Amino acid sequence: MKTILVPIDSNKEGDLVANKAVEIAIAFDAKVHLVHVTSLKSKDLVDSSEGIEYISSETLSAYEKEMETLNLFKARFSNAGIICETHLLQGSPEKQILKLADVVNADLIILGLINHSALYKVFVGSVSNEVIKGSKTPILLVPPAK
Repeated sequence: MKTILVPIDSNKEGDLVANKAVEIAIAFDAKVHLVHVTSLKSKDLVDSSEGIEYISSETLSAYEKEMETLNLFKARFSNAGIICETHLLQGSPEKQILKLADVVNADLIILGLINHSALYKVFVGSVSNEVIKGSKTPILLVPPAK
């Protein structure tokens, strides 16, 4: 196992996932790809009259915050001597995670398992569930802290 994909969100489950990923990456001397799929959409672009698309300062600030979060997680891996790359993607989280797993030839995906209500799962679904259903790559689920 040489390549691990670790989708990260800036919640408490993200810390648990990162800790487990560090442990496994050290054990297997694996490279880690951290990924966060942003909720910002292309509609957040501001069109000018010349047909040039600009990113608003508010949107840029939000992207910078998300990248900063990724870089904070990356520092944990780097401090542990693990080679780590970050990816800030846009789109459907499950689709982007699965595509990136193929692109980087991931040997393992480490996902956080977030407990949502039954009603939430019915109407919104779960990124973890969709990644599990669509993945050809083995997946390790990290349960939430009790």
